[in-house]
Amino acid sequence: MLPARIVPSCILALMAVWVAPKGIGAVPVDEAARTVAAHLEQSQSKGDLTLGPWLSETMLTGPATTGMVCAYEWMGDPVYRQAAERGGRYILWISVVADDMLGDEVYAFVRLSETSGNPNDNMWRTTLVDFFASLRRNGGSTEDFVEQVFTGVDLSTATFYIAHYTMGAYYVNDPDKKIWRDILIRYLSRVDDKSAFPVMALGVATWALAKTGPLDDRTVGAYGQAKCWEGVLLRDLPGILLSHQVPQGAAFGGSFYWRFDHAAGIDSREAGHTEDAIYGALGLTAAASSDDTEDEVLEQAIVAVRSALLEGCGPDGRVYGLLSLEGQSYHAYAGEMLQALWETGQWLASEDDEDEESSAP
Repeated sequence: MLPARIVPSCILALMAVWVAPKGIGAVPVDEAARTVAAHLEQSQSKGDLTLGPWLSETMLTGPATTGMVCAYEWMGDPVYRQAAERGGRYILWISVVADDMLGDEVYAFVRLSETSGNPNDNMWRTTLVDFFASLRRNGGSTEDFVEQVFTGVDLSTATFYIAHYTMGAYYVNDPDKKIWRDILIRYLSRVDDKSAFPVMALGVATWALAKTGPLDDRTVGAYGQAKCWEGVLLRDLPGILLSHQVPQGAAFGGSFYWRFDHAAGIDSREAGHTEDAIYGALGLTAAASSDDTEDEVLEQAIVAVRSALLEGCGPDGRVYGLLSLEGQSYHAYAGEMLQALWETGQWLASEDDEDEESSAP
């Protein structure tokens, strides 16, 4: 298990900023998603010796593969399913070579399995079962794996990966799934503004925690690692995440701040970063999906961040580090964008359906 492979797409935000060509303004979400998906599919390597990855981002194949699964679900184009499976096969190959799987690669297999012909019996699911079981072989444990891989890694980056591992463990009902959830809470409780991407970590953790169990009265700050978590309960996470959304009417309205104190990050931008908005959107949507009560505030927030994300889809399908179409573009961002637009759209559609049913005579 090699910690050197820990290079999440969020780390790419630290690279130098350059200005991209300006977009063409807001377009219908289906059109934007189709353009992003087409760019992603066309950019994938299809050579005999390099089949499956996006060559400039071989260690970031997971998010792009997940995005292709979402594109297939959304548009029903078998070309997108084929692209997703090519990405999955590359991850399968590299996991054997490197003797590990990254968290976002694990989640890509979750999505491939969920959308396969037989979700309960397919190679993606079998690989996940074997991966989590392998951590306990030869006297090892899940805790040993986490300590080995994430010791010395930025806490927000570690939280990003652990959230995705947790989703995988719950999907296959691994015996250590609750251990993964506990580890996720522990790592989140250590994230503060000294971390590289605090708000993004809060978003991705809220997403995974809401998807894998109740947001209840369990104390996040029980580990006593960071003062900002003192007295915070799991059920407080959606509200805290909402408090870091940029108000409508302000610059980058609907997106999310980078830091908990809303100060500028290392690139002198306090908000408008694409991945902060993506994982903020996923966190809010998962929280709304897990709550049986109607919450108009959450719905408005999801609509706002979805609009902000839509502005971040370039006219050629590229997605950049900033929603203003500045920074470097990465296929991983495009995959994450498709995931966020798909999940928020699914939730909003379900809300519309419920409103129609409740108003029916």
